Amino acid sequence: MSTRPEFGVVCLPVLDLRARPDHASEMTSQLLLGEVVDVVSRADRGRWLRVRNHADGYRGWVREWGIIGASRERARRWLARARVRVAAVSEVALARPGTGIAVSPLGWGARLIGRGRSRGHREVELPDGRRGWIRWGAVASIGARPMGLIERIESLIGVPYLWGGRSSAGLDCSGFTQLVLAEQGIRLPRDAHDQHRVCRRLGPRSTPRPGDLIFFGDPRRKRAHVGLYLGTGYYAHSRGRVRVASIETSSPLYDNMLMDNYRGISRPASGWRPEHSRIALTRFPELS
Repeated sequence: MSTRPEFGVVCLPVLDLRARPDHASEMTSQLLLGEVVDVVSRADRGRWLRVRNHADGYRGWVREWGIIGASRERARRWLARARVRVAAVSEVALARPGTGIAVSPLGWGARLIGRGRSRGHREVELPDGRRGWIRWGAVASIGARPMGLIERIESLIGVPYLWGGRSSAGLDCSGFTQLVLAEQGIRLPRDAHDQHRVCRRLGPRSTPRPGDLIFFGDPRRKRAHVGLYLGTGYYAHSRGRVRVASIETSSPLYDNMLMDNYRGISRPASGWRPEHSRIALTRFPELS
């Protein structure tokens, strides 16, 4: 019987997931620090691992240096102990509270073990055992009330588009919708066409609400682009960068090219209830 681990925990801030075990292969997605994966197979004498992300079921190849091997029990223990997430868009863990050498950069959504507290800072432990200090307000307990949907989108405005991107350093369209809604308590598949598959299309008498998904794509093909509806005709999406656009032809934010392939608005078929507060649209730089 093999003694190699069946599971793993991501130990880098961001770990590229590739279509084949080759650095020149397409990056199809990314894994975030603290996520747990199944190790499905190995290649190139164990330098590459084919993994399945527990967060969304997505599969691909990663370098072994980004994964801490774990038994089933160790992976479960990590999930039980790692009960805080990075809530800031980006952060750096330092050797001492507010000072010292950098231990690791940390991105939005990273999962960590919370440790001590000191002078407005929180000590955190990474999957490989390293410890560092970050600002108290940069982390939130898993299960605590999240940042509001609109506030989170506002914090991501300007993040660059990256094909396969799933971190605050770069997001593709479906990575953006997946991570924003995950923070609000709804899980979505990784790709736009799969997200469409698990949503319910809104009929002509239904009123879209913040957090619904807006889809685009060639009618003869799968949905290729997705964004988050904000209300009053506006939506946020990652196209070039995370930005706000409008479905109203009279708006300066109307995108002719994209709206030629508009496919409608759908609602995630989960129990999550998005906020119903009015949107202060002037808070978005592009609308001011």
